[in-house]
Amino acid sequence: MQLSVIIPVFNKFSLTRDCLFSLRDHAPEVSMEVLVVDNGSLDETRSELDPLGRNLFGDAFRVLRLPENRNFGPACNLGAAEAVGEFLLFLNNDTLLTPQWYPPLLEAHTGNCAVTGPLLMYPAGGVLPVDKVQHLGVACQPQLHFCHLYEFFPASHPVTRRSRTPQFLTGAALHLPKAVFMEAGMFHEGYINGAEDLELCVRVRKLGFALRCVPQSRIYHLQSQTPGRHDYERHNANLFKERNLWEIFPDLHLHLRQDGYELGLNEHLVPFARLPQRRKTILDRAFPREHGDLGRDECLSMMEREPLYAPAYERLAELCREEGDLSLLAEIRFLQTRFFPSREAAGRLCVAARKAGNGRLRREGERLIKFYLNLTVNSDLAAMAREMVVFGKRLEQTSLTNLYADWLAGKAL
Repeated sequence: MQLSVIIPVFNKFSLTRDCLFSLRDHAPEVSMEVLVVDNGSLDETRSELDPLGRNLFGDAFRVLRLPENRNFGPACNLGAAEAVGEFLLFLNNDTLLTPQWYPPLLEAHTGNCAVTGPLLMYPAGGVLPVDKVQHLGVACQPQLHFCHLYEFFPASHPVTRRSRTPQFLTGAALHLPKAVFMEAGMFHEGYINGAEDLELCVRVRKLGFALRCVPQSRIYHLQSQTPGRHDYERHNANLFKERNLWEIFPDLHLHLRQDGYELGLNEHLVPFARLPQRRKTILDRAFPREHGDLGRDECLSMMEREPLYAPAYERLAELCREEGDLSLLAEIRFLQTRFFPSREAAGRLCVAARKAGNGRLRREGERLIKFYLNLTVNSDLAAMAREMVVFGKRLEQTSLTNLYADWLAGKAL
């Protein structure tokens, strides 16, 4: 057996059903088994999963049942222990496979590369009617927080066209030899649905292996469909840093530099990717806003070409206000909070989402405002910046040192 696909589930049978159908429709041309580990589901998963899986995959399908929800790590470990394949693919049930998703993942196992992951995408929708990046590798920010590299960029953008060797890959779709998984000690079971994958990547790298994000393999990820998915973020973050702090390093600025971008800081020291001035000047010539006759198509085309070009968003927002398109305006304000983060952007998102009646985006705006308020009240930002100057010098990362020194001098924004 070459491949064992391990899918941990907890309720949400409709997601599991769609995932299994997509796996059947795009099954790789290798010998494969499918193991679904049921974390004590209470919905129709209990009665419908086994007959569905056997209908789709025959004897190559197995259900492993736990009496209660033991979460992602323990479920995956159980599946791996029972798997007979040479390679394991850990796969979330809120994913949908696409044609030819598997060969690139397998072919990327060259040299010392032991772990591969695909480009994960949000399905088309929102402002830009194109698929968007959800995961292109996990990057580490200067203050050792984690982010998905280029999240919400169009999946057709040039940054998605080359393979990457990040420090971390997400466990939502993770491919590696079973022998490596076992040698690395499997997933640590102290986490609660978060950071298990990050620690596994640390351990794999300590063994001398590399990781690779392979964008030629593309999988849709609906993301965070499990209730309470983010309830234990603080616990997971604290545990991860307690166990792995000395094994990680900031690399977001390095990824950005390779792609022709640079790292910026907002007024609250929140890092973000931005255009170098020379690239912005070139785009300004191609986007003559002074004529006032630029329509939606021109704005959308520019946003797809360069997601970090702020004037295109403002021009499109202006058009939406003029036309009364409150729904699209709220989506624009959301993207602005991601690409151009600030307390002001969060406030504009709240206003736009409230007017549009979009509860999901309104809650996101309120969460961001609370986040910025907490930083304002409880953090000495200047002291933090000085610490980061020292940290940058210790790492011999001149660009990080200068970034925080410029912020202190009022030159960062």
